[in-house]
Amino acid sequence: MDKDLRLDYLPNHPELKIYQHKKMIKINTDTQVLGEFIEVYKEDVVLDIGTNTGALLLYANMFKPKKLIGLDINEEALKVCEMNMKLHNITNYELICDNAMTYVGEEVDVIVCNPPYFKTDESNKSNDKYLNLAKHESEFTLEGMIKTAYKNLKLNGKFYMLFTSQRLSEVFLLLNKYHFEVKLLKFVYDENKEYSNVFMVKAVKHGLSGLFVEKPIIITR
Repeated sequence: MDKDLRLDYLPNHPELKIYQHKKMIKINTDTQVLGEFIEVYKEDVVLDIGTNTGALLLYANMFKPKKLIGLDINEEALKVCEMNMKLHNITNYELICDNAMTYVGEEVDVIVCNPPYFKTDESNKSNDKYLNLAKHESEFTLEGMIKTAYKNLKLNGKFYMLFTSQRLSEVFLLLNKYHFEVKLLKFVYDENKEYSNVFMVKAVKHGLSGLFVEKPIIITR
């Protein structure tokens, strides 16, 4: 095995092993809460935008969907993702190396995305192009991501995303602009902090109005 790889497991699911690369973004509590928030039906085709090494695809696979699609601009990350698919004998998958801002593929039933949500000055970024894309909102913008979700979802398709709570109003405005109706909202808190860190939404393309706010998640350390 590559010395830069290590074998971990999905949070709360020790039976689901995952290879991670030391130079790439690792799974964290954001990955866990979003992975446990999504709901997929057996006949669904699922697209993970910015799949990295495929953690959210592994969460989606627990629902036994029709097909899994992982999209990422980082070819090296997709190689690790493919290892993780093969590790679990998953065969109904497709991995696509492309720019998420311009990608148009087959229309899918479910899109999930854990995007970068930090607006960071160029002077504070690292020299690693792909690490910057994964951590900082620059080329991979919030609006571009929502627009891509709209273009690639079927009518009444479901879009699951996680974002920083400080930009809640911005997210809702853009979802409305691109004809998404938010159906579920869930906040995530760190037990040691006063305010919510992130939130998750389930939005439906051209869905009917009616929003439910679920009980929050409290992350304990």
